[in-house]
Amino acid sequence: MKKILTQRIILSIIVLITSIPFAAQNKEYKLNSDKSAISILVSQEKTKFTVDNILRKEQGRPMLEARLYKLDIDMDTIGAWSQLSTGQNIWKIQIDVPEAKIFFIGLDDFYLPKGSKLYVYNKDNLKNAILFAPEDNPEGGPYSFENLYGDNVVLEYVAPENPTEKPRLHLAKLGYKYVEGQTIPDRDYYGASLPCMININCEQGADWQVQKRGVIQLRTIRSGGNNSNLCSGTLINNTAEDKKPYILTAYHCFEDVVVSNPDNIEVLFEYESPGCENQRPTYKYHRGGEVKILNPTVGGSDGALILLTGSIPEYWEVYYNGWDRNNHASSTTSGSIIHHPNGDIKKISLFSQSPSTTTWENGANQAYWNIKYTDGITAGGSSGAPLFNQNGLVIGSLTGGDAMDCSSQNRIDVFGKLWYHWDQSANTELHMSKYLDPLNTGQTVLAGLPNIDGDVKELVLEKNSLDILPHTSSPVSILSGNDGYTITSSDDNIATAEVSGSTINVNAKKLGRAVITVKDRLNKSKELVVTVRNNIDFFMDGNSIKVSIYQDDVIKQVRLIDLDGDVFYDKKDINESSHTIDMLPFRRGLYIIQIKTEKGGTKAKKILWQK
Repeated sequence: MKKILTQRIILSIIVLITSIPFAAQNKEYKLNSDKSAISILVSQEKTKFTVDNILRKEQGRPMLEARLYKLDIDMDTIGAWSQLSTGQNIWKIQIDVPEAKIFFIGLDDFYLPKGSKLYVYNKDNLKNAILFAPEDNPEGGPYSFENLYGDNVVLEYVAPENPTEKPRLHLAKLGYKYVEGQTIPDRDYYGASLPCMININCEQGADWQVQKRGVIQLRTIRSGGNNSNLCSGTLINNTAEDKKPYILTAYHCFEDVVVSNPDNIEVLFEYESPGCENQRPTYKYHRGGEVKILNPTVGGSDGALILLTGSIPEYWEVYYNGWDRNNHASSTTSGSIIHHPNGDIKKISLFSQSPSTTTWENGANQAYWNIKYTDGITAGGSSGAPLFNQNGLVIGSLTGGDAMDCSSQNRIDVFGKLWYHWDQSANTELHMSKYLDPLNTGQTVLAGLPNIDGDVKELVLEKNSLDILPHTSSPVSILSGNDGYTITSSDDNIATAEVSGSTINVNAKKLGRAVITVKDRLNKSKELVVTVRNNIDFFMDGNSIKVSIYQDDVIKQVRLIDLDGDVFYDKKDINESSHTIDMLPFRRGLYIIQIKTEKGGTKAKKILWQK
């Protein structure tokens, strides 16, 4: 009897365990029955800013960015495979993030085989899908999908026709961003900072296009792995000029961070709008860094020096900024700070008078610069950003201040001096000089260093759009670039392309529109919008019919008749590529439009005219 009872108890325990939702078994998400979708178990009270969070920048503390949810899943165990009518294999997973406005997904491994592509999009906004190709992370390894807007994301992998490799997609974590109290644009997170923040590619940033390539957004993972901080920083040159990837930032960016774990450091390069207006940014991602120097805020100058793990790819167009470690305020007459306020795209703020020396709260005496801005301000997330003098050289790193309000007339920030970071601490272990002057030259000034040797060319295509007929081909020349070209199409069913030397050969398949993305060996990219259409096209536009001819032909004749054959409009020898018929003089009814071209093309179609 005891044996039977024991068996029943064990069975009950097994049933109880197996009936617990998957998410309850130490998971932070729940998986649907066919594994095609997961939903994050969001803790709302842990995704809201407190007053303390909002005041962090003024207090010289890092911006709290996101609540992190562990995923630890990959495409081998979740998602649904299907096959299109074309024979292409598709893998798809939907991730629901209740009440989110903006989030990111960190990956431990992201690798796409040649010929494959990954679409990342909100299920309610397919037209703004982000396309990833093998060139985005060619060696595989860690990556991050940034700026995922809304309360869901769909990952859709399209396999190549004859795959020889498997894709690797291991999702490590999801970062649910703290955005309460911030203004989030209707469509995307970039541009979420205040209106007086100036995009780096606006007119005010024209003289700082070299220095901007060294400025990074820094993400640090807090102890326990449940939250992340955001700061700014810069690549910085050393006297050996060996391209060691040192990053200068602020000590306080590592608040509550286990610095012995290199994976607690993530960096985004080139995270900026391509123009002056807020546009979707591109970026390059790196995970891993060794903290070399932490010069504390209390009793020090709030400086930090990181050495990124590994080397920066030779084709990344980044820049190791130069420096000036002198302690002469009068030698700096103007300058800039380039930064990422509120986790936003890269911004620039300017000043036009010499800094003054100051002391930050309990920091070392006279170890800081005071800067008053003439253009722009900073915010949480700007901490650690480089302070440049008029010669484009780094002289400090941002600690904090009260330059947080566009309407303020007294927009002042405080920066830890590079002079103090260098060798002024009584503790020689905190001297950056041993890393930034490994040759012991004693230099006080060092110029910057580009990562790419030689000239870098802009990628320029002969044209940015192409109209083409179905089942035809057309060449498009690459006028300028850095060789090593690769091609991807947003829809292979509409148009494909191959590259030979400096010529792109576009092949049209069926009616529609596809975007051909061209990248060179330096990962510079350009888009060619391909529209596959009939040679003769027309459409109603208000009270008119618009007729258009493509492919080096012109309109010879346009007629409008009714179903009885009566002619209402007959225009000959037009010899133009477009023509407009004003329909207002004609009665309502069914008509036939007839079009002839100079090269013998014809088209006739019924249209319904309703005044």
